[in-house]
Amino acid sequence: MSLDHALEEARAGRDAAEADLFEELRIPSVSTLPERRADVRRNCEWLDARFRALGFRTSITDVEAGGHPVLQADWTGAGDAPSLTIYGHYDVQPPDPVDEWTTPPFEPTLRDGMVYARGASDNKGNHMAALKAAEHALAAGGPPVNLRFLLEGEEEITGPSLPRYIRENASRLGTDHVLVWDGGFSPDGRPELVTGLRGILYVELEAKGPAVDLHSGGFGGNAPNPLNTLARILGELKGRDGRVTIPAFYDGIRMPDAGEMADWDRSDAFAETIRGLTGAAVLEGEGGYSAAERAWARPTLDVNGFVGGFTGEGKKTVIPARGSAKVSMRLVPGQDAMRILDSLREYVGELTTPGVSVEVRLLGAAPPVLAGADHVGATALASAFEAAFGRPAARLRTGGSIPVAIDFQEALGAPMMISGLAQPGAGAHSPNEHFSLDHYHRGIEALVRLMWSLGR
Repeated sequence: MSLDHALEEARAGRDAAEADLFEELRIPSVSTLPERRADVRRNCEWLDARFRALGFRTSITDVEAGGHPVLQADWTGAGDAPSLTIYGHYDVQPPDPVDEWTTPPFEPTLRDGMVYARGASDNKGNHMAALKAAEHALAAGGPPVNLRFLLEGEEEITGPSLPRYIRENASRLGTDHVLVWDGGFSPDGRPELVTGLRGILYVELEAKGPAVDLHSGGFGGNAPNPLNTLARILGELKGRDGRVTIPAFYDGIRMPDAGEMADWDRSDAFAETIRGLTGAAVLEGEGGYSAAERAWARPTLDVNGFVGGFTGEGKKTVIPARGSAKVSMRLVPGQDAMRILDSLREYVGELTTPGVSVEVRLLGAAPPVLAGADHVGATALASAFEAAFGRPAARLRTGGSIPVAIDFQEALGAPMMISGLAQPGAGAHSPNEHFSLDHYHRGIEALVRLMWSLGR
C-alpha cells in the first residue's frame, strides 16, 4: 500500500469522480417530502451498490417506522490497524423556490468550475469525496486504516433513525476516530477544524381563530384574526436590538475562552465578508459581539416560514381561520432546548390575544456540541488539509447543527473531527446551491492523506 500510488489514482480518476458525483446529484432525495420517499431509498441503494463494488460489507437498516434507512459500510482489510468512522447524509433539502434556479436543481450543471445542483455542497459533494478517497486507497493496495461509513437519510429533518442506530449498536460500532464530514470552509476561505456546533430547537406555531375563513368586510373589527396574532407574537420574540425575549433564554450560556477563539477573526473586515456572502445591505444582530461571535457562539431565533389565509394571485379579502409559522432557534453550550421550549410555550400563551389559540409544536431538537482540536485525529486532518489546499486549517466553531454529532460523542466516545469541503457561499438550502470541483478533488486527496496519517 502506498500513499503516492493512492494520490496518483485520485488524480487519474478525476473525470470518473465527477461523473459519479453528477449521477448521485440527479437523484432527488428530498427527505421531508412524502412524494420523494422512494427517491431517498434509491439514493441509499445507489450508494450501497458502490460500496459493495469496492469490497465493503454493507447493510441497509430501517430503524424507525416511516423513517429513512441507515447505510453502514465497513472495510476491515487493515487488520489490527486503527479504525476511522466517516459520517455523511444522502438526503437533501427541497429545491424551492424552483423558479429562482438558473438551471434545474436535479440536473447538475457545470459553470466556472462549480457544479450547480441541490445537494452538491450539502452533503453529496462531501460524502462522495470520502467514497472516492476510499476507492483510490483500495486501488493502491488498501489504506492503513479500517474504514466505516455511516450515512443517513434524515439529517435535513432532524430524524431519529441514525441517532437511535448508533446508541442501540454502540457496542459493535467501536472506533478510534470519528469524522463528521458535513461542513465547509470558513467564510474567509480557510479549511475548518470545527471545535463546536450550535444546537437547534425547531418549532411550529399554529394559530386558530374563527371556525371558517370570514369576509373581512362583514366581520372585520369583530372577528379575531389568527394571522394578526401570529405576526404580533413573532415580532415580540426578538427585539430590534437582536436579543431574544423568551424568558430565561440566555440562562447558563458559556462563552468560549480566549484560547478557543485564537483563530477567530473578530474584525470588521470579517463582518464585511459575511455581509458580502449574504447579499444583504447590512448585518444585524446582538450588540457588543463581533460577527464571528454572533455566528458561532451566540444563540439565535429566526422565523423560517409564515403561511395562512389567501396567498395566490389576485384578490380575496378574508380573515383566515388559521395560520402557522415555523421558527428555529440555534443554541449554544449551556442552553437546554427543552427548558427553552417550556418557557416559549408559556410566553406564547401570554402574548396570545383573545379569541385566538396558539399551539407550539416541537419539530426537532439537538443539543450544542463541543469537539476538541488537539487530539491525534484533528492534528492529522489539519496536516492533510494543508498538504492538499496549501492553507492551514483554522480552529473555529460553526453556526449550523449536526444533530447526530452528540450521539457519536456520547455513545462511541471516540475523538471527533468535524469538517467538510463546501466553499464559502455555496448556497446550501438555497436556490442555485453549488460546489467547487477544485475543492472536491483536493478534498479527495486530503482524505487519502488523512487515512495514511491515521494509519501511522
